[in-house]
Parts: sequence; C-alpha cells; structure tokens
Amino acid sequence: MPDVSASANLGFDALETLNTILVIIKHLMALFGALVILTGAVFVIGHFLYRLIQSGRYQLLDFDMMRLGLTRSLALGLEFIIAADVIQTLTTPDYYAVGILASLAVIRAFLNYFLNKELDDLVKRENQLQKPPQ
Repeated sequence: MPDVSASANLGFDALETLNTILVIIKHLMALFGALVILTGAVFVIGHFLYRLIQSGRYQLLDFDMMRLGLTRSLALGLEFIIAADVIQTLTTPDYYAVGILASLAVIRAFLNYFLNKELDDLVKRENQLQKPPQ
C-alpha cells in the first residue's frame, strides 16, 4: 500500500524548493534593477565631472545627453524592480501583497510613462541637433 504521507511530504518539499528559488530570483531581479540604476547614475556623474573639468565652463555641458543616459537607466532599472515585485507576489499570494503590488505597479507605471515621455523628447531634440543644416 503506497504511503500517502510520503507523497504529500514530497509535494510540500517541492513547493518549498520552488518558493526558495522564486525568492532568490526575486532578490536577484531587484538587485539587478538597483545596480542598473546605480550604474547609470555613477556613469552620468562621472561624465558630468569629466565634461566640467574638460570644458572649464558650465555653459558648455550637454545636460540633455546626461539626462537621457540617466533616464534610460532609470526606466530599465524600474522594469527589473517591477518584475521582482511580480515574483514576490507569486511567493506570497495574499490580498495584502497583491494590493501592495498593484499600488507599486501604478506608481511605477506613472514614473515609467513620464520617464519614457522625457526620453522621447530628449531623443527628438538630440536628432534635431545632429541634423545638418539645409
């Protein structure tokens, strides 16, 4: 006669293992998103300082290109953090976690919308500056 408790225990262990794997993936996604944002910010700060030292004049700095780089890294990093929140909701599926995810997703959706709008405006402005005069 098959042991029912052993098969139930095996299923529980598999779920625990899957939950542990999802938690690790969630932490890695959130970490990667934060690293993307941090790397973009450090790169923009370094570029700003380099251009400031190189030009010697504050007016010659190209702030739009710096903002464009920072906006790109923010948008990409936020996407990874949203993915981490979705995975977290899979590991703790209760109404409280779903509510937090929904509110975070709405806030990040607004942030992403405005960041992408800003990014589009900066790209259009940059393309107009690079076109040769006719």
